[in-house]
Amino acid sequence: MKKQTFLGGVVVLFLAGVIAKVLGAIYRVPLTWILGAEGLGIYQLVFPIFSLLMVLASAGMPTAISKVVAGYMAKNDFNAVQKVLKVSIKLLSVVGLFFSIILAVSSYYIASLQGVPNSVWCYLVIAPSVFLVSVLSAFRGYFQGVANMFPTAISQIIEQAGKLIFGLLGSFILIRFGVEFGALGAVLGVTFSEVLALFVIWLNYLKYRKQANNYSQNELHSTLHNTSNLTQKEIAKTLIKTSLPIVSASVILPFILFVESLFVVPLLNSVGIGIADATKLWGINTGVVNSLINMPIVLSLAVAISIVPAVASTQDKKVVNQKYNQSIGLVVLFCLPIALIFVLLGEPIISILYFESLGGEQFITLATNMLAVSVIVILLGAILQFQNSILQGLGKGKITLINMAVAGVIQLVLFFVLVSIPNINIWGSVFASIAFYLVSFSLNYFYIRFKLKIKFDLKVVLPSIAGAVLMGMFIGNVLIFNGSQSILSLILSVIGGVVLYLFSLLTFGAFKNYNFNVLRLKKKQLNNKNFNG
Repeated sequence: MKKQTFLGGVVVLFLAGVIAKVLGAIYRVPLTWILGAEGLGIYQLVFPIFSLLMVLASAGMPTAISKVVAGYMAKNDFNAVQKVLKVSIKLLSVVGLFFSIILAVSSYYIASLQGVPNSVWCYLVIAPSVFLVSVLSAFRGYFQGVANMFPTAISQIIEQAGKLIFGLLGSFILIRFGVEFGALGAVLGVTFSEVLALFVIWLNYLKYRKQANNYSQNELHSTLHNTSNLTQKEIAKTLIKTSLPIVSASVILPFILFVESLFVVPLLNSVGIGIADATKLWGINTGVVNSLINMPIVLSLAVAISIVPAVASTQDKKVVNQKYNQSIGLVVLFCLPIALIFVLLGEPIISILYFESLGGEQFITLATNMLAVSVIVILLGAILQFQNSILQGLGKGKITLINMAVAGVIQLVLFFVLVSIPNINIWGSVFASIAFYLVSFSLNYFYIRFKLKIKFDLKVVLPSIAGAVLMGMFIGNVLIFNGSQSILSLILSVIGGVVLYLFSLLTFGAFKNYNFNVLRLKKKQLNNKNFNG
């Protein structure tokens, strides 16, 4: 059986991530047309607790499973691989079912605490998805361990496509009964999409298992009984021990968003904003603005994934420093022009995508201003993702956990203080989120710079900055002479700006700074003693 190369796997997952993000963005636009800002707000209130329980139930497990499976694959021990998968499915099924029941039982209490008791049906409908995603993660970890990324990629696309089809259909049919039922239809689409994704990855597993059995019988018969002493309890303990640090770091952001979702509507209501308008504000912030902000961050995912083995493959600090700067340069190169487009063209983008669905001109203006202020999160979030990965590659994963925890405490304090101020209200959530990324980024930067002695070279981002200036001047002139509301002006601005940006990068020799060996997997592991100082 042929295995994908590391770079091939990264490309597959990167493309799948881009397709999934595009489908997700496409989905949000017509969903907002159907539900309106208030319905979208209800939909967005449901997801923080769902995301938190998914993290608790399964985060870290795909990575843990893939590491254990990969170890046995290296020994050609397919019997052990199958044992790991069986134990993983059993373990995650129990955990996922437990959290699904917790969500279903506590649904009315959570909905009432959020100030929107009618959303209880949304929680009941989405509760089975926690179980489904948990089982799905077992198969994804298995396929990653055998170096076959296609089933994971396909299942990710199926999830988004199913949500797009079933979610829009369900919300369109049920919206006639009220915004709560429209949101219920969208949530129902999520559960259907997870069922479909699990079915598809299961079919891929049946096909792969048949190939693996044939291969093992023909070539590796002597290895089939190597694991007679490997117990299910030992496998379960290994998986749990491996996944715990990852879960601890992964749970911070979902937990913060969950806490905010519990109190944002009551806090806004306490400063004189009605329940319906408060729900709209939350929907605009998390459903419109954040969905746009999070899209470009996926472009840095390939760098974040690849930097771990890249820095773990060398003991030379100069090489690590070089890869660090190359990665920052790539992240800025991808994300800076998108951030600039959102700042300069935020109003026409939001107006064209959402027009009347947000509830009027004042809400479009609010979304535009929030987007302009929040674009800093694009750069901070993308670099933070890469920083966390390089620290993990250097054996400093605990540092990322500590730094994110400190930033999380600051975010929650700011959220409760600022949202409670009448003149700030929903902007408190925006400012608190920016503070989280700024604090996390800064703490990581200072540790990398002064503890690990890895320096940032400003020259790697200067071509991108120069290109952004040229791009901004062009877009500004187009807007001044042709206006900003027509689709033609928007398309012309973006295409012309991107062409000039790329021209500037080539002119200033930007690509000479990048050695794409940062994407190459090597087997040598890092001797962490060189980075203790």
